[in-house]
Amino acid sequence: MTENALDAARIAIIKAYFAKIDRGDASYLDDVTDDVELFFPKFGTGRGKADFILFGERLGRDLQSLTHDIEGFSYIVSGDTIVVEGRESGVSAAGIAWPDGGISQGRFCNVFDFQGLKMRRIAIYVDPDFASTHADRIHLLRGKVGPGDTTRAVVERYFELLSTGADAPAVAALFSDAVDWVIAGDTARVSWIGRKVGRAGVASFVTELREKIESVRFERKALLVDGHRAVAIGELASRVKSTGQLIETEFAFDFTVEDGLVTRYRMFEDSVAVAAAV
Repeated sequence: MTENALDAARIAIIKAYFAKIDRGDASYLDDVTDDVELFFPKFGTGRGKADFILFGERLGRDLQSLTHDIEGFSYIVSGDTIVVEGRESGVSAAGIAWPDGGISQGRFCNVFDFQGLKMRRIAIYVDPDFASTHADRIHLLRGKVGPGDTTRAVVERYFELLSTGADAPAVAALFSDAVDWVIAGDTARVSWIGRKVGRAGVASFVTELREKIESVRFERKALLVDGHRAVAIGELASRVKSTGQLIETEFAFDFTVEDGLVTRYRMFEDSVAVAAAV
C-alpha cells in the first residue's frame, strides 16, 4: 500500500470510528489495538479495551446523544499520526442541548496514532463541560472570582428560570445529581414536597409544582451569601388549582453551591398553611 493510500485508509477508519461512536456501535473496538492508550480530560489515561469501555460508560451517563460533524473535519497527517479538528454537538443527560454558541462552541481535537490499520493511541482534547454548567470556572475566566460570586449567580439563575417558566430539565441542570433536597411538610397531603433524588427528582418537583400551583405573588426580600452558602428570604402567595385555596406564607430557601452546582437545598414555609389549602 502506498503512503497516500495508507493515509486515505486510516482517515476512512477515523470517519467510521466517529460514526460508530455517534450511533453507539461498540464495534469501533475492532479498529483499536488490544493495548490501546486513551486520554480524556478529567478521566485521565486508560490502557486497553476494558478501559475504553469504562470510559464510554462513564461519559454516557452525562449524555443523551452525541453527534460529530464528520464531513467538516480537518486532518493533519504526519507519519503514523493523524490529528483531527472538528465540531460536535449533543444533548446532556439533563436535557440541555449544546453547544450554546456563546460559551460552549463544540470544538474538539483528537490525536490518533496508528499501528498498521489499527489505532494504538487516541488522545481527546475537549472541554468536558459540554453544556457550560461549571459556573466557577466560567466566572473565573470571565473576570469574576470567589465562591460567593458563583453561589450568587447560581441562586439568581435558579429564581430567574423558575420565574420565566424555563423547562424543568433546565432548572434541574443547576443541581448536582447527588443533591440533598428536602422541603419539609405533610407529604401525605402535599405530594410535591419532601425529599427529592437527583436532577430527575428536581425536574419532577418543578413539573408537579407548576401543574398544581398557580403563583400569585413571589417577593424575595433578601439574598444573603457567604461563600458556598446562600439564604433567600421573602413572602409568597400561591393558589392551589384543585381547591382554589390561597397559600400565603413567609419563606426561606437555603442553598449550598459547590463547583457551580447546588449540592444542598432546603425550603422553609408555613407547612400547616400549605397542607390546609390542598
